Amino acid sequence: MSFESLMNTEKQILSQGSVFELLRRSPEVEFDEHIFHAGLIYDEHFSRVLEGVYRSYIDVAVACGFAVAIGTATWRANEERIRASAFSGRAVNQDNVKFLKDIRASYSASEITILIEGDIGPKGDAYRPEEALDVDAACSFHAPQIEALASSGVDYLQASTFPAVSEGLGVALVMAGTGLPYAISFVVDKSGCLLDGTKLADAITRIDNEVGKNSAGFAINCVHPRILNQALDKNPGIEGRIISFHGNTSDLSAAELDGSDELITEDPAAFALAYRDLLDNHDIKIVGGCCGSNPDHIRALAQVL
Repeated sequence: MSFESLMNTEKQILSQGSVFELLRRSPEVEFDEHIFHAGLIYDEHFSRVLEGVYRSYIDVAVACGFAVAIGTATWRANEERIRASAFSGRAVNQDNVKFLKDIRASYSASEITILIEGDIGPKGDAYRPEEALDVDAACSFHAPQIEALASSGVDYLQASTFPAVSEGLGVALVMAGTGLPYAISFVVDKSGCLLDGTKLADAITRIDNEVGKNSAGFAINCVHPRILNQALDKNPGIEGRIISFHGNTSDLSAAELDGSDELITEDPAAFALAYRDLLDNHDIKIVGGCCGSNPDHIRALAQVL
């Protein structure tokens, strides 16, 4: 079933919890210093560990009867970083899409629908809006990665953890040109603003005006459900525009979490209940976890839904 069909027919689509943060602290794998977990697919042992993480989330969806969306491990696999990495010259984005397609194919006997999201991240630090690109630079910088993912047959595209509207707008312009559904995911604070100070509703309006309302929608990640609940309450008029949310399991601010040596999390049941409160107030279709989450958090979320 296509992305569009699922968006029209499903009450919720379950997504993965943390992959990057879950593996970053794992003694079982070693990240490339430039493209991070995108390079794990090239090592026999590391790729099995990565596959196991993906399967743990898919299996929750199978057990609970949800369609599921899984994202490529390409958040930091832009062209500049690939050239600097140990995997320069490889088709890192395309190979990561194939990796997920092979996992999806192994579930063909089940009735589950698995969507593959082609994921990109900002050029700079996701928590530092001063490092964000302007619109033109964002178009030029992100185009090669977006085109690589789009040409590989992903179901939809997502720009994750963007702190500023300027870089998000540039990415939206490129993604719109692919013809694929896409979402631009921002980090917000409890006041309802992006980290660059732009009101979320204003950011959506600017992108709508300059790109057109042809995107799949918008998304939020890397904040706790309680923070998003407060942020959306301060942005009337955008109901239905936030189609995806991947929530942190801590309600500390981005600044407080940035650079933390220890994983800050909360009990899966408490996380799921806060998530349910959010969804009681706001209709969001694709739901999953971000920093601090693991399969137990996604299972608890599925159960309360």
